[in-house]
Amino acid sequence: MDKLTILAKQHKDWVRIVNSFGEYFLADDIVQETYIKIIRLNHIDKIVTDTINKSMMWLVLRSVYIDHIRAKKNDCVSINECFDLQYTEHNLQKDEAFSLIEQKLQDEMNNWHHYDKMLFNLYRESKLSMREIAEATGIHYTSIFHTLKRCKKRLQEAVGEDYQDYLNKDFELIK
Repeated sequence: MDKLTILAKQHKDWVRIVNSFGEYFLADDIVQETYIKIIRLNHIDKIVTDTINKSMMWLVLRSVYIDHIRAKKNDCVSINECFDLQYTEHNLQKDEAFSLIEQKLQDEMNNWHHYDKMLFNLYRESKLSMREIAEATGIHYTSIFHTLKRCKKRLQEAVGEDYQDYLNKDFELIK
């Protein structure tokens, strides 16, 4: 009888050892990978002599299990995780609605005068207050205030209703 067959006779014991590591779902696969690793590294003679060196086998099983944990990150999906697929579709609909609103905002802003667009983007992206923008640019505060007020009003007219639908989670109404 070859040494691998002798080793495989205690397959259930090896599976129980892997179970003791905390792996139940893929325990058989880990034991099979252990057999492959033992053959590949030519350790069969070290593990199976007159008797089976169980401590050496435990070390190899543990090594394969740890390799599995490192590689596992996103390789395997449990069947229980598949029940959340409907939730993912809901997020997809939400993301599409958000993209549509974002595109409408961008289309509206592309129709603006360069000064309005530049000032609004500066205010939105830099998180500076209107007074800080006035100090940094030399543009009078009231001019900035009225320009931004006009820009916000135009955006609300363009996408206000769609944004309300988005907040109310009526994603299908956003076109």
